Amino acid sequence: MPLGHIELAGLNVPDDPQTRARFAELTRPGGVELRPAETYEASDPAGLITVTVDRAQMVTNVHIRPRWYERLRPEAFPAALYNTYITAVQRAFAVEFAHRPQSPGSQPGPPAPEESSVHLAELPIEEFIARTRSRLDAIDAEYDAIRRREQAPPVATTEVRSPLGYLTMHVRDGGPIAIHGNPQALDNPSGTALAEDVAHLFARAGFGVEPDARPRPAARPRTGGDVADDDYFDGFKVLGKRGENG
Repeated sequence: MPLGHIELAGLNVPDDPQTRARFAELTRPGGVELRPAETYEASDPAGLITVTVDRAQMVTNVHIRPRWYERLRPEAFPAALYNTYITAVQRAFAVEFAHRPQSPGSQPGPPAPEESSVHLAELPIEEFIARTRSRLDAIDAEYDAIRRREQAPPVATTEVRSPLGYLTMHVRDGGPIAIHGNPQALDNPSGTALAEDVAHLFARAGFGVEPDARPRPAARPRTGGDVADDDYFDGFKVLGKRGENG
């Protein structure tokens, strides 16, 4: 489950203009503030693909406009789908994060002694030696951790094929990193058949709800407005980098 292990109350989001702008695009599409909801959706820039996820970032619905292939090359469809899915996941995360309850312990505490602004030269010799040794030990520990990561065997990538064979999802370390497709197979399938195949693909990979298991509301909720969503959140450090499609 994407981001299922993250505790929102314990995260620190970078406070810089670029992150704030992208955060606003996700939480206020078209200038309308989104509130926590059961589902969140995103669309590609052309408005051809819409992906809906629930609060747990599981895909619950996929909508593809009829005759989509007249405006999008078949070979470009997998990347457009992947980026739309990532934006929907990021929107769900961002809105939930923006409205998370503030815990009493979330305020930063006083700086630790080793982070004090006192110059090392002003310290007694014993404390100077202790702080210097502590910093060197921390550097050594970080170096050892980096070396262990570099020496660790690469994480295997698994492939999950959609039932009709239109698409293949590549999964690594518990998350989707890319979606690939056969341009010949994607030449002109109907939007309905392709959307169902995509929904089954995400369910097979563990990132979606099987179509037969979904509740059927009277009307499809609109949480993102009519404005198509672009690749807004590529630099949001909490979510990491996009996969190979990005």
